[in-house]
Formats: sequence, C-alpha cells, structure tokens
Amino acid sequence: MDILDGNEPANTIDTEINKSRDYIAQRTAAVTPIEKGGTGQTTAPAALAALGGAARNGLGFTYAVAQLSDHQLGLYYNDAAQRFVIRKTLDGSTVDIPLATDGAYVSKSGDTMTGDLRLPNATPATSGYTVAYLNSDGRVSKGASSERYKQGIVDIDPGELGDIFPDLVSFEMIGGDGARHVGHIAERLAANPDQQPFVVYTNLDGQTVPDSIDFIALLLAQTAQLHQAVDLLAQRVQQLEERAA
Repeated sequence: MDILDGNEPANTIDTEINKSRDYIAQRTAAVTPIEKGGTGQTTAPAALAALGGAARNGLGFTYAVAQLSDHQLGLYYNDAAQRFVIRKTLDGSTVDIPLATDGAYVSKSGDTMTGDLRLPNATPATSGYTVAYLNSDGRVSKGASSERYKQGIVDIDPGELGDIFPDLVSFEMIGGDGARHVGHIAERLAANPDQQPFVVYTNLDGQTVPDSIDFIALLLAQTAQLHQAVDLLAQRVQQLEERAA
C-alpha cells in the first residue's frame, strides 16, 4: 500500500481514491491471521472458537439443545424475571417462551395457592367419586362418611332438631352477572338456635363470623325430619282406617 505525503498533484486524487477502495476490497476478502490482529477464520462461529470462545449454535447458546421435528429447543433461566424460558427456532429466527415464575406452580407433595384454582377442562366424575370440602384453613378434602373418621356417634331423634327449615330468599351475588338466585343466608341461620349447628364459620379480621352453610347436613336433617313426620301421618291414617272398619 502506497503512503501519500500530501504533496501529490490534485489531478491524481481520483486515482488515489480508487486505489484506496481497491485496498479496502482486498482487505475485506482476505483472512487475517491472529498474530496480525485477525481471527484466521471466515465465519463468526469459527472465529469465536479460534479466539478461545465457545462456539454458539443456531439458538445463540454455547451448549447443546434438543431437536424436535424441525425445531431446535433450548432452556435457560432469566434471573431478572425469576423464571425459566424455552427458546426455539421459528422461520430462521429464535422465539422465547417464558414459563411460570418461581413458586407459580402447585407441588405434587402439597402446596398453598394464593389465587383462584381454575379447571375448565375437568372431566366428569364417573366412578368412585365423592364430594369435596374446603376446610376453614383452605385445605381441600374429600367427604369422610366412614366411622373410621368419627367418634362420639349418637343416634338422634329428628323431631328434636326443632325448626330446621330456614326461610328462602332471592338474591344477586356481589360481583356476579346479575342473575337472581334462591337460597339461604348464613347469618340468619346463625341467629336461630336450631339452625345454627349447620352454619360454617370463618375468621375475618380476627373475628369468627358466619361464612357458609353445610347444606348436605342440613338436607339430611330436613329429610329425616320430613320422613318422620310422613311416617307419623301414615300411622295415624292407618289407625283411622282401622277404626272406620
């Protein structure tokens, strides 16, 4: 390469410019060895390896990835977002698919959820099923009807249960869709000594307050009481028929 001293005639400037461009083109196409400040290679992965760096694959990772169909799959951890991310190739580029953040999953060995549990694709129960209950501490449990789970079992007279038929009311759910519903109010049952045993309580701001109703127990008691009343009526009818005969 010629070195100019700055005293060349003005009419040679175009010639020198063309020569400079030729030098640049020759330099760009040439492979410069490492000892002269180059990499000695013609591709980026090879240059990285030649300079002592780890070669990167199509996902930009320095380690191996899985191959699924036509896609390469990789997995890395995002420290800032505190979550794992799956990276895959798509149409020649990479796409990152973030997974749930740390702690945003339910452990098979038992866990506590701080949000709603949604199972939109749950299948219908078809065999060996039972009801599920939500304990006051939030635990979900199956129904327990076996005497293995009970103690102090005592027979009761349904007639001695008193007034166990609460007044029906119509209402709308707060935050609901505006539809009218028919049912009972837990606070009203709690105010009736006969109905109070069927009330489910919860702790709210340090106070124990009515929260729900044990409808299964209430319906069982009501059915037993009605059955007893019907049985007594049947006995009276039979006695009247016998007298009339």
